[in-house]
Amino acid sequence: MSKRKGEELPGPSRKKSTSLVGTSSRVSEDEEDDMDLTQNADFDINTKEADIGIVEKICLKNFMCHSRLDVSLGPHVNFIVGRNGSGKSAIITALVVGLGGKASVTSRGSTIKGFIKSGKHNAEVEIHLRNRGPDAYKAGTYGDKIVVERKFTHDGSSSYKLKSREGKVVSTKREELTAILDQFNIQVDNPVAILNQDTSRNFLNSKSPHDRYRFFLKATQLEQMLLDYTRANEQREITKEVIEKKQQTLPTLEKEVLDWEQKFKSLTALDDLKTKMEQRKKELAWAFVISRERDLQQMEKNLQQEQKRIPKFDQKVEEAKAKVEKCIQKHNDLKERLRQTNEEVKLLRPQFDAAKETLKEAKAVLRNRQNEFRKKESELRKLAKERDDISARIQELQKSAQHDYESERREREEKIRGLEEQAKALKAQQTTTEHDLENFRGEVTKLKGEERQMQMDVNSMKSHEDKKKKQLNNLLGAKNDRLARFGPYMPNLLQHIEEKFKRGEFHQKPRGPLGACFKLKDPKWALAAERCLGALLQSFCCHDHHDEKILESLFDRVCNDRHRPSIIVSRFKNSVYDISKLRAHSERFPAVYDVIDSQDPVILNTLIDQRGIENILLIEDKVEARTVMDPDVQAQPRNCHEAFTVEGDQIHSVPSLRYYSNNNSHARFLTSNTEQDIHRLQGELTQLRQEIQKKEQVKVTLVNNLRKNQNEEKKCETQLMKIGQRLNKFQNEIYELKSVEDPAPIDVTTLEEEVNNLDTQISEMSTVRDELHTQYQASLSEFQVQEQKFKEVESQMREKAEVGEPLKDEFGLAQVEIEQAKSHRKHYEQKLEEQQNKIREEQRKVEEESKVLESDVRKAKQICEEKINTRRSIQNLESEITQINKQIKAEEKSHGNAEEITRTFHEKRDMYRKIVTEVKQCQSFIQHLEKVMIHRQQQYSEFRKLIAMRAKYFFIVLLSNRNYTGKMSFNHSKETLEMNVQPTTTEGEGARDMRSLSGGERSFSTVCFILALWDAMESPFRCLDEFDVFMDMVNRRISMDMMMAVAKNQKHKQFIFLTPQNMSKLGIEIKSSKIFWMPDPDRGQGVLPFEPVNNEEEDAGN
Repeated sequence: MSKRKGEELPGPSRKKSTSLVGTSSRVSEDEEDDMDLTQNADFDINTKEADIGIVEKICLKNFMCHSRLDVSLGPHVNFIVGRNGSGKSAIITALVVGLGGKASVTSRGSTIKGFIKSGKHNAEVEIHLRNRGPDAYKAGTYGDKIVVERKFTHDGSSSYKLKSREGKVVSTKREELTAILDQFNIQVDNPVAILNQDTSRNFLNSKSPHDRYRFFLKATQLEQMLLDYTRANEQREITKEVIEKKQQTLPTLEKEVLDWEQKFKSLTALDDLKTKMEQRKKELAWAFVISRERDLQQMEKNLQQEQKRIPKFDQKVEEAKAKVEKCIQKHNDLKERLRQTNEEVKLLRPQFDAAKETLKEAKAVLRNRQNEFRKKESELRKLAKERDDISARIQELQKSAQHDYESERREREEKIRGLEEQAKALKAQQTTTEHDLENFRGEVTKLKGEERQMQMDVNSMKSHEDKKKKQLNNLLGAKNDRLARFGPYMPNLLQHIEEKFKRGEFHQKPRGPLGACFKLKDPKWALAAERCLGALLQSFCCHDHHDEKILESLFDRVCNDRHRPSIIVSRFKNSVYDISKLRAHSERFPAVYDVIDSQDPVILNTLIDQRGIENILLIEDKVEARTVMDPDVQAQPRNCHEAFTVEGDQIHSVPSLRYYSNNNSHARFLTSNTEQDIHRLQGELTQLRQEIQKKEQVKVTLVNNLRKNQNEEKKCETQLMKIGQRLNKFQNEIYELKSVEDPAPIDVTTLEEEVNNLDTQISEMSTVRDELHTQYQASLSEFQVQEQKFKEVESQMREKAEVGEPLKDEFGLAQVEIEQAKSHRKHYEQKLEEQQNKIREEQRKVEEESKVLESDVRKAKQICEEKINTRRSIQNLESEITQINKQIKAEEKSHGNAEEITRTFHEKRDMYRKIVTEVKQCQSFIQHLEKVMIHRQQQYSEFRKLIAMRAKYFFIVLLSNRNYTGKMSFNHSKETLEMNVQPTTTEGEGARDMRSLSGGERSFSTVCFILALWDAMESPFRCLDEFDVFMDMVNRRISMDMMMAVAKNQKHKQFIFLTPQNMSKLGIEIKSSKIFWMPDPDRGQGVLPFEPVNNEEEDAGN
């Protein structure tokens, strides 16, 4: 059954409902249970396949357990058969999700990202829908098939693509998909159209009569009709209130209209003044034109004067060009003369180079001869000096003949003994002093370590003091503003965010800081919650990346880099996630989610996504927490692997028990008692300062002791240095005295022989020196000859070069003259160009002024067609217009502004008439709407009764296939649906409740109920997932026969059955039915293989 918004309520006009109209009018609801229900079910006989809404193909990629799966479906009956775990239900889930259904409708998960295959980042579902015949949706655009493609990623976002048969993307909007589903009458959230495992398994034995009744309304879309009627009634009441408000304003508005009408009729006095002002305005318009004409004449005169100056500038330019040509000619002449001089110099260059090279060689030979001569001269002087030194030594030795050295030796030995005694005493003193020095050094090292440790303790305590001060200042600042706890910049940041949101720059207003967006239901968990959420408390969350970029720019402007909050990007939702199945379950301990109080779903969803607060327990006692979370002691709470104690200690249970203690003793952001925290911090600061003062006093004592020991250490070092110096002096004197030896007897014979040898060497070397001197004099003469030749050639070149120097000077002057002439030419050319530009500018001004004049003439003609040759100035006319305008205002002040009175009168009158008309139209509409709604309510009740009767009759007939009896009892006033079934007709035994039946009997009854509801709905396809899971072969055979009987008579519907049973043994005798065999569970299959009923590559029955 389909229900379109805005359409008339569909009555019982179809074939299957027409036969019951007359009967229902004669039978009351109280009599329905007593009627003879022994009749056969009637079906719509339609042998033609459906043209629209048939699912032709389902393609999955990275969806649930399938990496890639393509399923092609027939237009009529389809069986998907496979073992448990092979992924059959994933196909039905993909059908719901692919056509825009929510994840919760599938009973397979609470979020769409949960359907992505493990290890993958995104998934894709593609549904092919038939689109043929006269009811096709946009057949010219899509063709005979519509492909719906939906992609979704791990971050929870999803997108749609609606393609034509050729694969062209037609639309990406969710509204287009909704229109297609409405056109095809596809109801993805209808539990009877697509019945999943959980609903088919648990419906009859778990639902209450009220739930069954709501299920019946939803399956037949009566619920949607009722909601539409309810909204229509609400809008009617709103319209009534609007009409009442407008009726209340009518008397006041009518009085205002009458008052303004009286003012409008009293206007008669200002025509003369206005006529005079209009005449002056016309005269003023032509006064502007006349003034513009005078300005144009002056401009034309200036242009003519400037044009007369052009010939003078042309003459100057020509003179400058002639001078440039003359200077260039002179420059070329000098250049030629200079070239000739350079050629003459070049002719002398080879002779000059040869003479220079010869002189260089002669100079080298002279330098070598000179060096050899000087070397021999130096050696000769050394030999002579050595000979003289030895001769002097011989004379000295001969003078110092015999001498007595015994007394000197005894004196030295006595002096050595005295020095050794003194050195021994000094060494003893040195040992004692060194021992004292080591003691002082050890004490200094010890005191330095203690002083250093004390300084580190003081620094640590001062750092702790600064931290406490900062916390205290933050608390004092946050005493009246909770946001200041998250940073001094936070109130300013949130103010900027609010301003940008009001200006519409954000798609959604960012939330944050997250710690300021919720409260704790129990303050004792503040430290635990703060330790659990950590940096998330200072984070912000944005709807999309566009909002993130704007927020980042605000951070750059307001925040510093050290305290920059993080940003979480996740699409905002208007409802909190359904965590009932996946949350931690414990009857004794709350989860972090349970103690957080927030009315904003975005905050809760963000904390669930980022921290999983629904899976973290809060256990007050740490010993009990260890016991509860230790997997070796007891079973852990379901879906829980982490917990926190009231002191903020963290416990992990996977893969083994781990316990992390908390170093903080108080909460910083989530505390609720600011006064108490301020008092506590002030006490801690006082105690900390006292401890720092004590440490400082101890440090002063240590420093004094350290200085004393350092002074003693320096004294010992100075004393040791003096002792060492004296000891070294004694040891040196002892060494020198011991090193003195008695001289041996004197023998000068060897020295005399050495003198004779040196005389011989001096004589020989003098001969060699004289020869070298002769060679040096010859080389010097040769050098002087070559030098004279070189100077002669050099003089000739210099004479030629000196001739060219004046030419070079004249050449340089010629170049300067050329540059000056060119500069003068450029100057006059620029002046000429400037004058031409000035003329063009004057011409442009004349043209612009002419255009402005033409424009002013056109404007003046618009005001007054005939030209007025006035002599009055613009200022004079404007002054008179101002005076007339003041007179008009004075008159209007006494009588009122005529235009305003006329305009206001017509506005008030039109508004009054409009409101009167609207009130009459709305009252007429409300009366008509009330009649229509009464009729619709009656038709709705009648329609609901007819559908209930038909479903009840069809349910009884289907039960009779196994000789079961039973009934469905509707109570529309109480909104309940009771169902009773008796498996066998035994006298004395009444019908039993569904929950008392066996599994097979209950499954068979479920099938009967579903088939009865199928008869009351108009979806193009029906899907059943594991409908026969609890049936024996007899019940399965009968149930299949019933469903095939329905399918055989409803060719225009598509049926999709999912079952783990082998359906090929049931002998399905419906043409074009297909059985698709799922491969054994593999989690890596590709395209789904399928076979016909008889394992042939063609449809069954062919």
